[in-house]
Amino acid sequence: MSMERKLLNSIEESLQEFAPITLKEMDGVSLMNRTDTKFIFEADRLPELLKRVSPFYKSLEIATNRFANYKTDYFDTLEFGLYIGHHNGKQNRYKIRYREYMGANLSFLEVKFKSNKGKTLKSRIQAWVNKDNINDEHNNFLQQKTPFSREDLKHVLTNNFSRITLVSNTDKERLTIDFKLQFKNETTLKELGNLAIAEVKQENVNRDSKVMKILKEMNIHEASFSKYATGAALLNPQLKYNKFKSNLLYLNKIHQDGNIWNTVHRH
Repeated sequence: MSMERKLLNSIEESLQEFAPITLKEMDGVSLMNRTDTKFIFEADRLPELLKRVSPFYKSLEIATNRFANYKTDYFDTLEFGLYIGHHNGKQNRYKIRYREYMGANLSFLEVKFKSNKGKTLKSRIQAWVNKDNINDEHNNFLQQKTPFSREDLKHVLTNNFSRITLVSNTDKERLTIDFKLQFKNETTLKELGNLAIAEVKQENVNRDSKVMKILKEMNIHEASFSKYATGAALLNPQLKYNKFKSNLLYLNKIHQDGNIWNTVHRH
């Protein structure tokens, strides 16, 4: 049995220790306007984390499955303006993406707006991606929610990953854990099999929450990490990357082949 299969089996076993929660029951903690606190760590530590938080959270269950697979298609301006704005620390910035919930026949066009007060506001409509053509309805939505229209945008990468969603038993708080990350464009594929990203979603940051305390006890530290920015930097050697260099070096460190991020052409 491969190491990846062993880890997946261990994660699945750990998730069975949680009480289940349905999508409908999660409606009260949708948190479309929220704060996000992220942590990155090696995926092989996931079973321990799940075991420790299981008394305090419920696990989203859909058709007996305790984690779901996602596909996200990101769009950026013709000159990667959204990526560059993020890299340069621009406030009041946007992400534009189509997210498909694999196997659920469900997909959305989403706009995420990060305000200068640290809040994340997400708007979305049901929509399926067409990488080569944003239709009129989707374009109208973009013009309402962003300064951009389809003429300004291009498809830049596809991101696949699996997600565990946990909901606090007592607080208005969700925890998502993404793993099995993969980024690709027309020419390149990068797989981050030993990376996990935990994201604590709250109305306002509460560092006394159960998971925040457990992550600290496990010596897993808060980190600034964007799946889009990371994927764009990995797939596009011409982009500047200084702000994300520590994360990119960490990815090299935790992956055995050590060449997730090729530093040869970066000097």
